[in-house]
Amino acid sequence: MKAVLRLNLVVAFVFVFALLITLYDMLQQATKDITREVSAGVSFTHQLLSAAVTDEALLKNLLEGETRHVHLSIVESTKLPKSEPLIHDSDEVPEWFFKMIPGLDLVEEKQYFRYLSDGRALHLQADTSDEVEEVWESVQNVLVLFALSALLSNLAIYIGVRQGVKPVTDFLNALKDIEKGRFTARLDHYSIREINDLSEHFNAMAHALELAECDNTRLTHELMRLQEKERAHLARELHDDLGQYLTGIRAQAYLIKASANNPEVVAAVGEQIAVNCDAMHISFRQLIRKLHPVILEQLGLLEAIRTLVENWSQSHHIKVNLHLPEQLGLLSDESNTHIYRIIQEALNNIARHAQADRVDITLEIEADTLRLSVKDNGVGTECSNSSGLGLRSMQERARCMQGTLKFKQLAEGGSMVSMEIPVVEEEEV
Repeated sequence: MKAVLRLNLVVAFVFVFALLITLYDMLQQATKDITREVSAGVSFTHQLLSAAVTDEALLKNLLEGETRHVHLSIVESTKLPKSEPLIHDSDEVPEWFFKMIPGLDLVEEKQYFRYLSDGRALHLQADTSDEVEEVWESVQNVLVLFALSALLSNLAIYIGVRQGVKPVTDFLNALKDIEKGRFTARLDHYSIREINDLSEHFNAMAHALELAECDNTRLTHELMRLQEKERAHLARELHDDLGQYLTGIRAQAYLIKASANNPEVVAAVGEQIAVNCDAMHISFRQLIRKLHPVILEQLGLLEAIRTLVENWSQSHHIKVNLHLPEQLGLLSDESNTHIYRIIQEALNNIARHAQADRVDITLEIEADTLRLSVKDNGVGTECSNSSGLGLRSMQERARCMQGTLKFKQLAEGGSMVSMEIPVVEEEEV
C-alpha cells in the first residue's frame, strides 16, 4: 500500500473516530435538552388546561392550534389510552433516529387527563418530535461539515504528500538506473534545501561512477592492447632469440654426427654448442625475470629491491639513494610482489620521462603502517596524468593492500610517488 493511501486512511479513521465522539456527545446533550424543553412545555400546557376545561373558546383554540412539545386529543373517558410512547410519523426524521436518542421513550410516556363536563376526557401527552427534528438538523450539519473537512484534508494531504514523495520516487528510479548500469541518471533541482543537498550528492556520485566506468572501459581496452603487445613481445623473444639458438644447436648436432671421424671438428662444434647453451640460458633467465621476480622468493623483498635498484641505476646511469629498514616482518607473497612492482614501475616511469639524475627511495615502517616514497629531481613523469596506465596500476596494487598511493609534483622540481598501507603480517604455518 502506498504511503499516500495509508496516510489518507489514517486521517479518515481519525475523522470517523472524532465524528462518533461528537455524535455521542450530541445525543447525550440532546436527551438533556429535550427532557428539559418538553417537560417545561408539558407543565405550561397542563396549567392552561386547568383554565380551558371551563372555557370552551380557550379549549377550542388549544385543540385547533399548533402546540409544541405536547400532543392534545379528546377521548372517551371509558376508553383511556395506556401509557406508552407516541408513534412518530415524521417526514423529516427517520424512525431509527428517534430510537438512537436515549431516554426518549421515558419522556413520551408521560401523559395527563382532564375530564370534561360531557363525560369525555382531555388527553395530554409529551411530544418530542419538534425537538428531535432540531437535533436531526444539527446532526446532518455536523455530518456534512465532517465529510467536507475529511475530503478537503485528504485532498490537501494527497497533494502535499505526492509533492513530498516525488523526490523519493525520483531517487528510487535513479537508483534503479544506477543498479542497471545507466550511470547517466541525474536528479532534478528541488526547492527543499535538504532534499536538494541529497540530489546534489547523488548527482556527484553518479558523475563519479560514470567517469569511473569510462575510465575502466578505457583501461580495459588498454590492458587488452598491452596484453597483446606482451604476447607479441614474448613471441618475438622466443622466435628470434631462443628459437635461433635451438636451430643452431640442432644444425651443430647434425654436423657432429656427420663429422664423427674428425675429432677436431667435433671438439670445435661441441664448444660452440656449449656457448650457445649458455647464451640461451641467460636469455631464458632474463625472460623469466621479466615475467616474475623470482629473486623475491630466493632473497626476500629487501634484497630484491636492492638488486632491482642496483641494476636499474647501472643501466640508466642515474644515482639512487636507497633507504630501507633492517627488516619488514613476514609480509604475504602478494604484498611483497605488489611493493616490488610499484617500485619497479616508478623507476621505469622516471627512466622514460623524468630526465632526472637522482632518485631517493625510502621504505619505512611506523607502528602498523608501511610508507614508501620514490622521489626524483627531474621534470615530471607520465604519472602526472591521472588516467595513465602506470599510475593506475600502482594505485590498484596499493588498493589491493588496503592502502593509498598518491602522486604529486614537487615545488622544487621533480615528482614523488608516495604510498601508505597497513602492515598485515602473514602468519607462519
